[in-house]
Amino acid sequence: MPGRNLGEPPRAPTMDVLRLIFALIGVASLVLGYLGLDDFLKGNAHPLDLLYYDLQLFVLGSPPLDDGGTFPVPLEIARFTAPAVTLYAFIEAGRLVFATELRRLRVRQARNHVIVCGDGMIANTLARRLRSDGERVVTVPSGAVPTTPGARRVARAARDPDLLGAAGVGRARALYACTDDSAANTAIALAAARHGRHGQRSPLSVYAEVADPELCLALQARHLGLTGQPGARVDFFHIDDLAARKLLTQEPPVPVHDRPPRVVVLGATAFGRSVLVELARRWRVRDPQDERPIPLALVDGDANQAREQLTQRFPFLDRVCRITAYDGDLATFLSAGGFPLPPDRVFICYDDEQRALKTALTAEQLWHGEPGSVVVRLDRLANLRDAFGGPGERLLDDLSGTLRLYGVVRAACDPELIGDDLARVIHESYVAARHRRGERPEETPALVPWERLPETLRVANRAQAEDFGSKLRELGCALSPRVGPGEEYTLAEPEIERLAVLEHERWVRERTANGWRYGEPRDDARRLHPAIGPWESLGAEMRARNHDAIREMPVILADAGFRIVRVRHA
Repeated sequence: MPGRNLGEPPRAPTMDVLRLIFALIGVASLVLGYLGLDDFLKGNAHPLDLLYYDLQLFVLGSPPLDDGGTFPVPLEIARFTAPAVTLYAFIEAGRLVFATELRRLRVRQARNHVIVCGDGMIANTLARRLRSDGERVVTVPSGAVPTTPGARRVARAARDPDLLGAAGVGRARALYACTDDSAANTAIALAAARHGRHGQRSPLSVYAEVADPELCLALQARHLGLTGQPGARVDFFHIDDLAARKLLTQEPPVPVHDRPPRVVVLGATAFGRSVLVELARRWRVRDPQDERPIPLALVDGDANQAREQLTQRFPFLDRVCRITAYDGDLATFLSAGGFPLPPDRVFICYDDEQRALKTALTAEQLWHGEPGSVVVRLDRLANLRDAFGGPGERLLDDLSGTLRLYGVVRAACDPELIGDDLARVIHESYVAARHRRGERPEETPALVPWERLPETLRVANRAQAEDFGSKLRELGCALSPRVGPGEEYTLAEPEIERLAVLEHERWVRERTANGWRYGEPRDDARRLHPAIGPWESLGAEMRARNHDAIREMPVILADAGFRIVRVRHA
């Protein structure tokens, strides 16, 4: 279904043609009227009087014509075509006024639609993707709200309840804040969350795009730290993280000649760091015992600093990857000779797109991998991939398929990717732990990638993630983003016991709300489970599972880039 915009509806091509035709008729009427009046008055009128009488033809009256008579042909034509132009103008004006009001009324009455705030590249790409998925989309452009002196338009839009109300936020299914200002996006998300979703069974899902990955992580930590979630689900996302996730989901790392692939990442940019982390996540599932770490070269002017920051933020990196940092450019890396060449996969991640493309097209030492092995991060130049298209279409050689131009915005603007970051990490940590114990997907159906996980299990992971804040507050602790050095709090055994009881009680509430009840033996088809009951009734094995879940919580949070810190004594 076509999307909707607040304000004047888009004009169809046929309407533009019709307007052009009537504009030409108006000009012709003006010329014919002037010539006809001059002929009718025998040249006895001043040119300005002729023009005045001519213009009056458009309002159904001109003094020289009041007495009737036989008029020259040009004047005869003009006295009918000029009022027709005026009539069309009135009809068109009324149509625009009523169409705009009708559209606003329909938007206000819309239900289960999606709102996209912003008019930049990210917002436009996301809106197109949502429409192609069959969603009803209401777009709120950055200039939809009038500005006041000293106030930014988008920030004002974020705090304007009338604008969000006009977009139908109270009945919307989801809202995406994707302006070019991360602070405004956060304000829009919070304002939308306060509106909630009136009279709807499911809460409004609100997503705010944040350009700074560390700020994005910090905002996620503060939202996850809430003891009770508001009437809307709020999440913050970063474009480079989503693009890297999609890239490595589609093309996960695989062994090469029965050894880990050799990987080179050029540029410790936000995308380069996201690629490195996501690569490690995928390899960890394939190699759960951490026996064969991936040899990875990180090449950047501040590569060693970036490596230190990443391994501090994500402790599992040192186990999964053998990262060698090269401070400098590609030439420095090639001359160092400390990394086995040629690499199997190369990710060129510079923010400078021309530099990235130039590197890909000139560094022949990187061209020896399989098709698609040299990935070039592009944004506004992403359309250049058409020049390297399929046979019969390409204008430039793609090095026998080795070169892959990757548009991050287009890849990241996938609604299926946005949100659920911590829930996804919970599931991946669960899968990795079960693989380490030797379990296989055929034995445990839940041991599948997040993308293939049933929605019921996704909901369970979301509920577990949303309860972390409540558990930590019980201990006087909070979540902190691992963006620098800090002291990590270690849970004591009495605290593990205390949280295990809370986790069991949360699980029982979730199961019973979905129709499960106590029953032995377990029967998923009939929704029977022997653990549904008070903590005191649980056997040792069931209690141990809850204890293990709490012991794994700090590890899961560390995998997602968070740490537990003590705020006060419980």
